Amino acid sequence: MSEVTISKEVYQRLLSNEKHYQNIMDYSNDMISRHQINTASTYLSVSDAAYTLTGYTPEELLGTSGYLYIHPEDAPQVIEYINVSLIMNHHVTIVYRILRKDGSFFWAESACHYLYDEQGRKKEVLSITRDITERKLIEEQLQYSEWQMRLITDHTSDLISRHVANSDVTYLYASPACKTLLGYTPEEMLGKNGLSYVHEDDVEKVRNYLTAVQYVQSDPEAVIFRFKRKDGTYMWSETTCRYTYDEQGELEYVVAVSRDITERREQEKRLRESESRYKSLFEHNPTGINALSIDGTYLAMNKSMEDLLGYTNEDLKNKPFEPVAHPDDLARTNYHFELAKKGETQTYEIRTFHKDGHIIEVHVTNVPIYVENEVVGVYGIINDITERNQYLAKIKNLSNQQELILNSVSEGIFGVDLEGNTTFINPAGSAMLGYDVNLMMNEYHLKQIEQSQPDGSPALAGDTPIMRSLSDGQPLYREEAVLWRQDNSSFLASYRVTPIIDNGERVGAVIVFRDRTEENEVIRAREIAEQADRAKSEFLAIISHELRTPMNGMIGMIELLFDTLETQEQREYAEIIIDSNNALLKILNELLDFSKIEAGRMELEYGEVNIQHLLDQVTDIFVTPVQEKKLFINTHIDPKLPSYIIGDEDRLRQVLINLVGNAVKFTEHGGVLISAHLKPQVDAQSIVVEFSIQDTGHGIPEDQQAKLFQPFSQIGTATNRRYGGTGLGLSICKKIIELMGGSIRVESNSNRGATFAFTLTLNAADYPEIDMTAQQITAQPSVPTSLYGPLRILVAEDNATNQKVLLTILSKRGYQADLVENGAAAVEATSRKIYDLIFMDVNMPIMDGMEATRRIRQQYQSSPIIVAVTAFARKEEQLLCMESGMQDFVSKPLRITDIEAQLEKWSEYIRTHDRK
Repeated sequence: MSEVTISKEVYQRLLSNEKHYQNIMDYSNDMISRHQINTASTYLSVSDAAYTLTGYTPEELLGTSGYLYIHPEDAPQVIEYINVSLIMNHHVTIVYRILRKDGSFFWAESACHYLYDEQGRKKEVLSITRDITERKLIEEQLQYSEWQMRLITDHTSDLISRHVANSDVTYLYASPACKTLLGYTPEEMLGKNGLSYVHEDDVEKVRNYLTAVQYVQSDPEAVIFRFKRKDGTYMWSETTCRYTYDEQGELEYVVAVSRDITERREQEKRLRESESRYKSLFEHNPTGINALSIDGTYLAMNKSMEDLLGYTNEDLKNKPFEPVAHPDDLARTNYHFELAKKGETQTYEIRTFHKDGHIIEVHVTNVPIYVENEVVGVYGIINDITERNQYLAKIKNLSNQQELILNSVSEGIFGVDLEGNTTFINPAGSAMLGYDVNLMMNEYHLKQIEQSQPDGSPALAGDTPIMRSLSDGQPLYREEAVLWRQDNSSFLASYRVTPIIDNGERVGAVIVFRDRTEENEVIRAREIAEQADRAKSEFLAIISHELRTPMNGMIGMIELLFDTLETQEQREYAEIIIDSNNALLKILNELLDFSKIEAGRMELEYGEVNIQHLLDQVTDIFVTPVQEKKLFINTHIDPKLPSYIIGDEDRLRQVLINLVGNAVKFTEHGGVLISAHLKPQVDAQSIVVEFSIQDTGHGIPEDQQAKLFQPFSQIGTATNRRYGGTGLGLSICKKIIELMGGSIRVESNSNRGATFAFTLTLNAADYPEIDMTAQQITAQPSVPTSLYGPLRILVAEDNATNQKVLLTILSKRGYQADLVENGAAAVEATSRKIYDLIFMDVNMPIMDGMEATRRIRQQYQSSPIIVAVTAFARKEEQLLCMESGMQDFVSKPLRITDIEAQLEKWSEYIRTHDRK
């Protein structure tokens, strides 16, 4: 209710006219009252409208507090607001609830003003109160409607928008769904051209739609178009638009509701594709298909079914299937059809008649047809098996003949399918394997039959030669293998695996095997001989060791005795004893080294070797004999060589001492030159160091040079009588150099001296100071072939020396391995690159090898192959390595033969499995 519009002066004049004032109070629908200016706002007068509004007569209200009739819930706020507003503004308008006499209430709007006397002093308060209950209800309904509308627009998944009814359909409002559907916020769309969000190919269609629905009174149809999203993609939208009009009937706004139907269109597309596929599958399927009603009459059949029976679709449409079925199979056909009607898929074989009268043997599958979870018919899927049954009958006859043949041969013969399940076995085979024929059929026994590799090592699960041959489909012959019986005993056998091919397809394999147990005696004899050879080597080692102890005592005591001798004659005798002891000790050392080599027990200990220091040590040993023979001994080191190389210093010294000793021994005039130089090399990834010992002795005839490196061999008996020796020195040198991955050779002619040279191949990556481009020969380079095939190798090792040793061994065999220094780095390396083989040190900082292996296995399971490198060779340590996921191990100190064995063993395994 608006404030009173008459002025104070005018109203004062009206008061002076009681009659006029009374007329206002009597005829106004509003309740007009005067109140004292006190805390109770006491009624002074009130119009008759009070009774209409409150139920109280004016007399009942006079003298009472005006605040008494305010609704209790509103009273505190209303009283405070009136008092404060009158003081501040001298007038107030307020909406609140007033209690009626009957206890009900109505919504009222009161306008209150101060009245002043002639001196301008506040005299009383005038209040005009109006019933606004109806207006209040309308406002509340309007607010509720607006709230509901806002609730709908804010929470509906559809986009609700309002637009100017102009050619651009400018956005005035967009519901929050625009953010979810299109990626725009409502603020981003306000004021924008509505058609700018429509796909350019759909704009004209949308314009035509808007024109068509301008004067449509009923629910308009929707328009489907592509709505542009913020990210540049498009949403298929189904939009309904309705125009609103102003009071003059002119177009005012466009209200649009847009729904995302992208998924629905995809579903419709898939449905159309599915219907198309179904139609293609039905009409063009090479298998005969018919559709039967619930009462067993033909509804439709495809072309293949027509060809099978000789009837056309029209011939059998709406006719029962019984006349087509063979009388003897009709009961069974009806039985299966009734089960199919109950929703159970059926498969069976029957005979049916062709239109020309001949019988066809068919395989039938009945599939229920569902519509809204109700069976309304049955599909019949028919395959002609007449020829198959005839073929099986022939096979059965052949099988009987083959069974007679299989039962008569002495070799074991059994067949398996592609899964390894036994399909047949002859009596000889079941007897050799110890299985009952019936128990072995259709069961998987390959894992039990072949538990080990040909070398006797345990076979990995699912990885035996027979299993690999079955998996690869390749023939296989094993001259020697170990097969296992049901009672877990084994026997020596040979076998052949041949794939079984049926109609060009591999369906299994047949294994023919023969018991070679009788050959065990030969094998046992060979083992005895090998054992005797090992015993001989061990005997030599033991005897050499036992003889060294007293020899050391003799040499020590003679040297002590030598200092106490007084006469020259006594000293000469003692020197002869010392020389004899030293000669004997040398022989014992050679026998001991030879026995170690023969027994495979000589181990190399790699480390850094100073070439200059090594050659100085060797020459110092021969200073005295060289001076006695008036010879010279010189050394030369290639300046391009690094100061240090990786090798076994003790064994290198042993080889050089032996070769230099021979040179001094067999040289009477001139001298000896010891040199070390860098050889030109094609491969930039490796370097070759050559040591040579050149003398000016009497030389070696060419026809005698082949004997030099044979054990216990010397050039002629005259040489043996003159110079002595065991003939083992050069043989031992050759073995040591070969253990280091090198080679030794001799160049000599009679009376022209001799040159003995040996080479060592080193990993170029360990010697960055060498310019490899300068060392490469100018010939067309060739890429060395890896000794055991291509392998991707990772070395995880924290010790620098062990790193160089392992990398050098691998490099000499054609492998350039990657290197990491702890287990965490190994895990990270396997996530970046695929490896076939990892040499994993067990004890490393940050993360040890076992933990690294467990983490790699969590991601890659059985690949790559992980070989433990450990200084602990106890079974407990080996077991822990295996439990962590490692597949093998080598012990420190590292030996070339151990690394080669791992490369040879696992390269074959890796080649026969997928390199994933």
